[in-house]
Amino acid sequence: MKTERIIKTALRGLSKNKMRTFFMMIGIVIGIMAITMVISVGLGAEERVMERVKKFGFESIMVFSGGGTQLMGGESGAPTTTLTLADAEVLVSNIPGIMEISPFSRMPDATIKYQEISSNPSVQGVTSFYTSVWNIDVSKGRFISSEDDSHMARVCVIAPTVQKELFGDMNPIGERIRIGNVPFEVIGIMEARGTSPSGGDMDNRIFIPLQTLMRRTANIDYLSGIKINVESIDENIVADIKSTLRERHKLAEGEPDDFRIITPTEVTQFAEKVAGTFNLFLVLVAGISLIAGGFVITNIMLISVSERKNEIGLRKAVGARKKDIQKQFLIETIMVTFIGGVIGIVLGFAGAKILSIITDMPASYSWEGILTGIIFSSLVGLIAGMQPAKRASSLDPIEALRS
Repeated sequence: MKTERIIKTALRGLSKNKMRTFFMMIGIVIGIMAITMVISVGLGAEERVMERVKKFGFESIMVFSGGGTQLMGGESGAPTTTLTLADAEVLVSNIPGIMEISPFSRMPDATIKYQEISSNPSVQGVTSFYTSVWNIDVSKGRFISSEDDSHMARVCVIAPTVQKELFGDMNPIGERIRIGNVPFEVIGIMEARGTSPSGGDMDNRIFIPLQTLMRRTANIDYLSGIKINVESIDENIVADIKSTLRERHKLAEGEPDDFRIITPTEVTQFAEKVAGTFNLFLVLVAGISLIAGGFVITNIMLISVSERKNEIGLRKAVGARKKDIQKQFLIETIMVTFIGGVIGIVLGFAGAKILSIITDMPASYSWEGILTGIIFSSLVGLIAGMQPAKRASSLDPIEALRS
């Protein structure tokens, strides 16, 4: 029997039992929709990671106080006091290839108040070089100047999350807030930056002059970290930074570093590892859904074989071969899963788009999602249809017509 005729016969069989076809299809639709969403969101997350790394700077190095391997210098726990402003000054003056630096220090456990509204953002003391080194600027007002820092001025620049929590829709420029018990005037609003590669809200921050934080607010003499912009990153400049800091901190040979050096490569690897683990988990969940859908299809097709014994017996009696029956049932299951896969792809792309709007999570659409959905759905249909097709083709035509 010609394949074209077998396909027409399979389509008639599916159209006669619409409810059964729907139940076979629904598991595949859900599974493929989940996989498509995972791929779309995963690709979007990778694009955002590269945007973050680009924003961080491919020619930038971070130095954090404290040893260990925690990426991006964890903001919780006891403060580390191993990095100083003098360290930053020595690095920029003694190591060739360093273009500019941005030392910063965090104020732990700061309570921010505006009138009766309280918030607990991260308070960072920074210099006037912060905007150029971090490749970011204010969206309104101005940033901290070198005069603000040298005069220990009580001025601050707030990020968008802080603005929303404390001021809502009103213009905060010129308003006064309290950081701890010290009043500060708001002079600017930072551009939105979104989330960091490690998942933190980079817009939930307040920036004040570094000297103000160290002398007037927190009474500390150490830094949390230093961002360094270099002409080009290579092993030599990283080694120079490391050896200079070890010498200044009087660390003996074999003694562990009391600082951490982070390069863009490490930031990218960390972010991709986190995204990869998350995507793997979601793919496994989607895979389980597809497997469950495959079992449902197999069982429904086996029931269909029992209900269609007369049809199978009649077809065999008029000359249909064993392989023709097998083809018909395999085509039926593959068509169900293929159509379900196409519907799942469309719903997956729509779901990813809605998710990106609701959660500000990026989504990217590509041929990988479409191809993966079609391959997976067709494969499930092929595997799920094998046993029913085998059973249908092995029926004795005489016994089938008697039933």
